[in-house]
Amino acid sequence: MFVILSMEKITIKDIKLIGFHGLYDNEKRDGVNLGFDIELFFENQINNSNDNIDKTINYVEVIDVVKKINSSDNFDLLETLCNKILNEIVRLYNPLKAIIRVRKFELPIDTSLDFVEVEMTKESNV
Repeated sequence: MFVILSMEKITIKDIKLIGFHGLYDNEKRDGVNLGFDIELFFENQINNSNDNIDKTINYVEVIDVVKKINSSDNFDLLETLCNKILNEIVRLYNPLKAIIRVRKFELPIDTSLDFVEVEMTKESNV
């Protein structure tokens, strides 16, 4: 026997922010370009036939959470930043599943690359 779970998903792709994070003083002083992706899965929380913002997840508020945490502190590691965002979004919105990705585009190395990315996922115990 299996249970069919109907899920709804909100995706916020490539929020671009400057963050003052990294192991090196110049990263914390000058800032680095970051990208954030948020994927949130719900059951019957965003299906809004009333067309009412108060009856759904407001993705502008989700973006504000990312901006607030990004600017609230200087983290050495992207992993710490990603984890703080993930935990706060799960606490505030209680999704069935949340995926957070944080990308850093400039690294203090002599190697060409597009970016490095940290991804973290949390799922509820439904």
